[in-house]
Amino acid sequence: MTFLYFLRRTHLYLGLFLLPWVVMFGVSSYPINHTGEASPAVWTPVADIPFTADVPAQAESLRPLGEQMMTAAGLSGGGFYVNRPNPRQVNVNHPNFLHPTRITYRIEDHRLVAEQRAFNFRQSLTGMHTRGGYNLGGFWDSLWAVFVDIVSVALILWIVTGLIMWWKLPGTGLRRWGWLALVGGAVCFGVLIATL
Repeated sequence: MTFLYFLRRTHLYLGLFLLPWVVMFGVSSYPINHTGEASPAVWTPVADIPFTADVPAQAESLRPLGEQMMTAAGLSGGGFYVNRPNPRQVNVNHPNFLHPTRITYRIEDHRLVAEQRAFNFRQSLTGMHTRGGYNLGGFWDSLWAVFVDIVSVALILWIVTGLIMWWKLPGTGLRRWGWLALVGGAVCFGVLIATL
């Protein structure tokens, strides 16, 4: 097996394996770039219960409270974000591509309110594009983050293997169009970076 053969197979099969991810990132870029007028999110209450818990003073120690809130709302497992936007409440957001849930602990009222968003195609699509990070916790959330890393590395590998194949494969001639594309893309990118 020659180096070029290995390179071509890596380029090809990595692309085929990650095709759903690349399509998802490509398609979901459109609604992010073309915001338009989005339909308002529809949130349905799923729980409104008495709840009392100690609220830590430090924001970085809110995760145990977030776990308590998730359990009280009937959500076991899965990743979540937790924050305290003001002294009167703590919020937990449990992302989900189909039906995300938000939970609010109203400290003074000793109430826990959980709401679930109705399915919205546009918001689900953009949620796929922007979701990532290992700080959510939860097995599936971490696995999603792993695949985001794999796609990131694969994009760099496609660039490198594509450049090597363009340069090394026989029958590519003087490569004028390749040079034009390479330099033109770099110039466009550089101008935008310097201007914006």
